[in-house]
Amino acid sequence: NIRKTITPYNIKEIRRLNMLLVGLAFPFTFLLLFLFEEILSALFVLAIKTACYMFITSNLLVWILKFSAKKFPDDLFKFQLCRYSLSYTSGIVIYLTLWPIFAYLAKIPSHLENFKLLAAFTAIATVLTTIILFLHDFVIFRQNKIQTELENSRLQLRTTQAENLLLKQQIHPHFLFNSLNTLKALYKKDAALGETYLIQLADFLRAAVSHNNNLATTLEEELHICKNYMEMQKMRFGDALEWNIEIEDPEMLKGFVPSFSLQPLLENAIKHNIFTKQIPLKILIKQENEYITLSNAINPRDGGETSTKSGLSNLAERYQLWSGQEIIIKNDGIFFSVSFKIMMHENSNY
Repeated sequence: NIRKTITPYNIKEIRRLNMLLVGLAFPFTFLLLFLFEEILSALFVLAIKTACYMFITSNLLVWILKFSAKKFPDDLFKFQLCRYSLSYTSGIVIYLTLWPIFAYLAKIPSHLENFKLLAAFTAIATVLTTIILFLHDFVIFRQNKIQTELENSRLQLRTTQAENLLLKQQIHPHFLFNSLNTLKALYKKDAALGETYLIQLADFLRAAVSHNNNLATTLEEELHICKNYMEMQKMRFGDALEWNIEIEDPEMLKGFVPSFSLQPLLENAIKHNIFTKQIPLKILIKQENEYITLSNAINPRDGGETSTKSGLSNLAERYQLWSGQEIIIKNDGIFFSVSFKIMMHENSNY
């Protein structure tokens, strides 16, 4: 798409390149001609001639570029034909026009009547015009490549965010279904306890809604949700459930983790293990160095529920999408633990 390729920013960058070409033209030509000329005044004038040629031609080629893009915005062949034919014609005409003027100033014969010299000047103008066109095209290519990579990065980020939110949304229906079943059972057993549970559930859902569109949250906020959840479970299981949170460095509470990353792990630990008052389920959430770890003793249920994506696999995929890293899973037959790194920035997508 020519209209998207020839942007005002690209034109601005090309004009900067033109100034650089003009600045280099004078010293380069002076040093080159110094090998063949002995008259310093002639060298100076001819070097100025080259600088003038580069200034006029490079800026005229910008105008031709803009004209061709405006004239043929949707036809690449006609755009190129118009641009290159006008560019080479202009480059040759400008060179042959400037040469006799500066030859006169340098007090040397122009020799334009000499066919071989005229052909040589035409070849020189063609080469210089080709160099300018190549550099202009390089600037356009480079800027468009940068813009394309930027757009691809934005698209990848939006895709990742959409996938992440979709995965996270799988958690809430599963949790809500279990919570409503628990609430029903508690109301039958103890209405006051059921009412307290309902208040805790409302607080939990309020936090879930407030963080629903966030890919990440601070460790402090995530632990607050975990405390709320575990208090709800404590009402259900009583002394059969024990849990604790250990924070080694309070500053790490300001770090970021995926939203609802620990709560599903707590839910899985409760769902897949047998525990009683005599043999309680012990769960520990521990921050150590740059990592947060959730661990629990293993006492698996026989024929327990099948794990769903709302648990460990869901977290593994969401964490990988968000941070580009993997979670660490350990199972020695006695304890099961899941660890992942606490990020210092919310936008940790790599």
